Amino acid sequence: MSTNGHSKVSVIIPCYNSAATIVTALQSIVDQTLPAHEVLCVDDCSKDDTIRVIEAFAAQLAEQGVTAPTIRVHRMPKNGGPSLARNTGWSLAEGTHVAFLDSDDIWHPRKLEAQMQAMAETQSFGASHARQVDLGNTPDAAIAAARPVQLSLNGLLYRSRIITSSVILQNVPNYRFPEDMRYCEDFKLWCQILADQRKFVLLDVPLSGIVGGHDAAPGLSAAVLKMEKGKLSVFRGLYRDGRISWLQFVTAIAFSNLKFVIRRLQSLF
Repeated sequence: MSTNGHSKVSVIIPCYNSAATIVTALQSIVDQTLPAHEVLCVDDCSKDDTIRVIEAFAAQLAEQGVTAPTIRVHRMPKNGGPSLARNTGWSLAEGTHVAFLDSDDIWHPRKLEAQMQAMAETQSFGASHARQVDLGNTPDAAIAAARPVQLSLNGLLYRSRIITSSVILQNVPNYRFPEDMRYCEDFKLWCQILADQRKFVLLDVPLSGIVGGHDAAPGLSAAVLKMEKGKLSVFRGLYRDGRISWLQFVTAIAFSNLKFVIRRLQSLF
């Protein structure tokens, strides 16, 4: 694959008590076939050894002479949640593009290469892969064969296929994660981008996953209800701002409520 050699990707990782998983996440960045420009680890007042582990990993890379992106650690003065941490890293990013990775997630080695090529070919503002839990052993042939599919706001309202740890965006100052939300704040940002007619493409192959795979993924919990409330709040805001029609608003709410009920019922069996 060929990519635009002038593009530089800044990877932003919000960290909170991430000592057990952060090295695996960082190693998946180091292993990229298209090197990242830098990694910004924003520590949100961890109570464990997260910062020490990151600094030790960076020092080890330097000692071994490993070619790797610069790893920077930024300490937040107080805990503010993932949106503030991501936005803080975003404001410090030097790259032409920003990519987001959670501290307990990992990337396929060809993730940046595949997405940057897709964005260059389609002149897109952002890219993601379709939602997956297990990264698996995605063959190179499957990645090479994957064709970018343009995402629409209407499609996102009914099926949120974007996972934050797979997203790359052009680094511009007019988009940030909403800091007044703790749930579905990422969904609100994707909706804002698409409502502004920015081109956003999906690659329907697994490019990111959870450290430890499916067994490490969180199950259904009380947070699901809060996420549902957050999504409904996004729908209301889009309708209030004239970004979606009344029909889109009511059908999106109905469809989301139906999916929520089905998930709750499935959790009982």
